[in-house]
Amino acid sequence: MLSAMAFAQVEIPEVKPKADSLQMAIDTLLLEGVTITAERPLFSVEGEKTLYQVSDDPTVQGGTASDALQNAPGVSVDVEGNITLRGTSSVEIWINDQPANLTQENLKTYIQTLPANAIDRIEVITNPSARYATSADGIINIVMNAKIKRNEFLCLGTNVSLQPYVMPWASYVWKNEKWTMNAFASTYFYHGEMDSQFERDLYRKDENSNLVQASHITNTRHNEYRTYSPGLALNLTYTPDNKNTYSFYVNYWDSFGPSTVRQERERTEYIEQAGFYKYLITNTSNSNYLYLNSGLYYQHKFNEEGHNLTFRVNGDWNRSVMFLEDHTNYTLPVMCENVFTMDYLYSNAPISAKVDYNLPYSKNGEFSMGFNGSLETERASVLVDTLVYDVYERDSVMSYRYLNKNQNLGGYFMVRHRFGDFTVQPGISLKYYRTSIAYPDAPSYDFVKDNVDVLPFDVLPSMHLSYRTKSMHNFKLSYSMKIKHPTAVQLSPFNQYDIEMYTTGNPYLEPIYTQNLEASWTKYWDDFGSVGLTGYYKGKKNDVNTSYESGYHEHFGRTVFFTKPVNVGYSYTAGGEFNMMYRPSGMLNIRFYANLYDSYLESDYGVSEMKPSELWSYSLQLSAWAKLWNRLEVHASGRYTSPVQTLFQEVGANYSIDCGMRTDFFDHKLSVFVNGYDLFGLKRYNNTYTNPVMQGTSTMRTNSTYLCVGFTMRFGNVELENEAQTAGEQGGQ
Repeated sequence: MLSAMAFAQVEIPEVKPKADSLQMAIDTLLLEGVTITAERPLFSVEGEKTLYQVSDDPTVQGGTASDALQNAPGVSVDVEGNITLRGTSSVEIWINDQPANLTQENLKTYIQTLPANAIDRIEVITNPSARYATSADGIINIVMNAKIKRNEFLCLGTNVSLQPYVMPWASYVWKNEKWTMNAFASTYFYHGEMDSQFERDLYRKDENSNLVQASHITNTRHNEYRTYSPGLALNLTYTPDNKNTYSFYVNYWDSFGPSTVRQERERTEYIEQAGFYKYLITNTSNSNYLYLNSGLYYQHKFNEEGHNLTFRVNGDWNRSVMFLEDHTNYTLPVMCENVFTMDYLYSNAPISAKVDYNLPYSKNGEFSMGFNGSLETERASVLVDTLVYDVYERDSVMSYRYLNKNQNLGGYFMVRHRFGDFTVQPGISLKYYRTSIAYPDAPSYDFVKDNVDVLPFDVLPSMHLSYRTKSMHNFKLSYSMKIKHPTAVQLSPFNQYDIEMYTTGNPYLEPIYTQNLEASWTKYWDDFGSVGLTGYYKGKKNDVNTSYESGYHEHFGRTVFFTKPVNVGYSYTAGGEFNMMYRPSGMLNIRFYANLYDSYLESDYGVSEMKPSELWSYSLQLSAWAKLWNRLEVHASGRYTSPVQTLFQEVGANYSIDCGMRTDFFDHKLSVFVNGYDLFGLKRYNNTYTNPVMQGTSTMRTNSTYLCVGFTMRFGNVELENEAQTAGEQGGQ
């Protein structure tokens, strides 16, 4: 919705209408004595992108980026913050057209704390073209709110939940004709709990290659942790004229706190060390995670028709430190105690640069090309000391250090041409990849690998076709090919030991080849809403999954299981999506989304011959929003995800129901909200393991049922709120 209010002495920029103006970004036009209103669809298709206009969706304005992502077509966020797109986790998160470059845990926290009302739109790209230079199956690009011409704004708030969770925050924006400054600061305290249990049978081959049971284990686990986390973000943008833009940003985020894990375990051994064992494992730890990110951006516009040159440089540094003390107390067969400590240190420093050049060669055509490169340096040190007769001694088996480097070089070439309402977009990208790892204490496990076989680079084609009618029918057909190479950590056969198992690499891993095909149709109605259908296919050769294997190991003196990455011979995911939005008025909307897909695995890997595995899965989501008495907003949503499969594992169904309300006072200067999450305690995770050598089940439950309340106070011109990175009304963790 585009709205304008009456103010004096303002500048009105020249507007050049374009054919795709219905998808233009929202700006607030200040006109004296005139109100302008225009509408854009909540969901739309633009080339290879499916757009979700978050800023136009009042349902999520009281929540976080996680809530907004739940409403984006094909996107799902689980209780731990893991993001999947059509059932696959091979997805990159971008922010303002750039990769987020966050670690997995940092990305979860960012998504769960970023306010939804700081987002303009979410772009879902399920089949990325060559210009994105990515090996992921999909991209989710979060675009922050459009800039306001000039103003100053301060926003303060606090969110409190019954988990418990407390987060005070502040946001400030200042802007004039040439400079823009965005600042955001927050700190939070979070107390989390998690309960899980598993039951597992372990098998191994005997001298006749028959599977015999080696052990049976039952385990219950309770984890309680506290997290304290301050954060600060600053962005400066300088626009001296209408041709040049300079931008600098820096982000700081820290997280620290204690954790306690208590496990009660019973184990029966049938081969080596035969007998019944009962023991209690208790470990306490203190950890600290520090993240720093900064970058530079420059764009030069040669004209206003799309001819431009863009440079981007981004650097990250993150460090994790943890000290853990573990006590294992046996009560059967004899009473005894094993104690060890672990010092863990990890750091990662990726640096990336990218150059993009766009040249329109006619009113209907554009040529784009770009080059990119990155260098990632990863260090890890794990030092384990075991208590022996009241003296701690270094455990040379469980201790290790490594240095991992990953290098990427690439480029892309793409042409986009429009024939009336029909658009053709072919592209090709080239990619060079090199990975290496060095173990200072075990140099025999050092590993170096690149993708130079027949050609010195990978060649990846793509093709995107789209057609849009004046009556708002949108059609899209896309194809792309991708190659993802294994990392040196996955390739090196070095063993990393835990208490009762270990992990190892696989030097025989092959690259993953993926073929993507997608077709979609979407129709919009002014007096109804929208309906969309999408069909897709993702076929993978040599997809990498984690396999569980077993065998006798001298370090443990018995048969244990170990994990390693393996190539699945052939797999695919094929399915269809249906989404509908019913919007009879601006005060009520109801949305329904369904995704049905077939996942297929065909592999000859394992200790015995495998039959092809096939599972139909689906997810459903129904949400409703209404505004009552022009003041009170209420919303409710329910979602269900059926069981899904990976190699030797099936993840059980998951579902939840959420609801909430929000109201404003004093001409939007104060907002108050309350949200209820997982009202009936339905969220839980049940896994079934079907590996020939390891079979069993596991269940996990978190404190996902809670109420969250909060308030937001605004000072300054409220129209600037779209740019302010406010955390108001977000739903907590």
